[in-house]
Amino acid sequence: MNRQRTLLGLSVLLLMATTSAFANNVTVSGAFTGAEPTMAANPVSCDDVAKRYREAGTITVSSTGNYTVVDAGNWFPSFLTQSGIADVVVMIYAGSFNSNDPNSNRVAIVDDFDTVALNTGTTYVLVVQHWCDEINGPYAVVIDGGQANVSGDVFTSPPRTIAELDSGSPSAFFADLGGNRRYKSENVTVSASGPYYYVDVGQEMGGSTMALRVYEGSFDPLNTNSNLVYNSQGFFIDVLSLQADVNYVFVLVETSADSQRLQYVLYPPGPFNFNPGLNGAWVAENINFQGILMEVLPSAGILFFAHFTFTDQAVALTQKTPRSTLQSSDDGGAEVPNSLGADDQIWLTAFGSLPDTGNYMTIQYENSTGGRFNSETPSATIDSNYGTGWIEGMTCDHLVINWNLPGGIVDTRDYFKATQDAVPYCQSFIEAGPVSPQW
Repeated sequence: MNRQRTLLGLSVLLLMATTSAFANNVTVSGAFTGAEPTMAANPVSCDDVAKRYREAGTITVSSTGNYTVVDAGNWFPSFLTQSGIADVVVMIYAGSFNSNDPNSNRVAIVDDFDTVALNTGTTYVLVVQHWCDEINGPYAVVIDGGQANVSGDVFTSPPRTIAELDSGSPSAFFADLGGNRRYKSENVTVSASGPYYYVDVGQEMGGSTMALRVYEGSFDPLNTNSNLVYNSQGFFIDVLSLQADVNYVFVLVETSADSQRLQYVLYPPGPFNFNPGLNGAWVAENINFQGILMEVLPSAGILFFAHFTFTDQAVALTQKTPRSTLQSSDDGGAEVPNSLGADDQIWLTAFGSLPDTGNYMTIQYENSTGGRFNSETPSATIDSNYGTGWIEGMTCDHLVINWNLPGGIVDTRDYFKATQDAVPYCQSFIEAGPVSPQW
């Protein structure tokens, strides 16, 4: 990536680009895993060191002409390093690609964005290679066909990410933008909760910069701050938190009165991972006055929690001894009243090794007994093989926990974060996933 991109260079490209109805604006996306082969660095790489690459797919075009190609992930490694989005160089090959001879058949190299001449009747191979740092994570390449069709291993860019504004577009007053601005709005419901990584590519695609505003429930053009939950404020790259199954209204707003075309790319949250943002209290719905206190310790490679609960049989509650029962003192002298706690209160502990990847891990239950409050003696004993179970991470505020304990106590239950305070911290550990039409 050319870190010295200038406004002059951008202006030249915009003059070259052809404004279109973007009916054939397509995206190709995937992810680097670390298992990819390497080949010689491309001519616009940051150095001459061989780097990993992926064959992203093949395309054909319906007519000969210029096509705009944009690496949507170009700026993330510099501005949002926690995203895990890869900065790639896009190479286009006519007919075939040979990694042992990467110069052969190559018709275009795109670092950041450019226009590329493509011909009908030719099958093109798209190859993406790391520009500099080899980041295991998603990439996304946007190709605009103008009035021509682009076919192959691509999908039409989601309509909610594109707007073409004209005299018939609605407008509203946006105080932070200094007055009335045209906009496009669309209802959106996402299937996965978490961080969504946003980048405005409007200028690169031959249009203008924009502001993305997200409203929960509804958007009122007469009160553009009502229900507002996110505002990019004109920044071209950002991260926003969305919850699954919530009705949002996405509003694309022009930042200047002469905008013609707006476009952005939104990377959905990638796979869940166990991280310190899960630390704290977890509760199960309708199970009052009991729950779990959890600690995730990446440096030690373990997850640990204490489960504060009660005995499993109701009969124990009717047969329990009152807390006025006498017990021997520590020095063996006269008996003293035992008044702390309740006989039906139970606490278990559990631990497990954190997985390298994925949202599932097994756990081992422990049961500690025989101790006394705030006393060295008698020393408690621990049954470290008291039971087994597993945890499946769904989102930063939703876990599924299973246990298999003595006496046939087996269950699987949903647990939810007691408060939302640490959820954004948890989400900061979750990197982006590949772009898809279903985000």
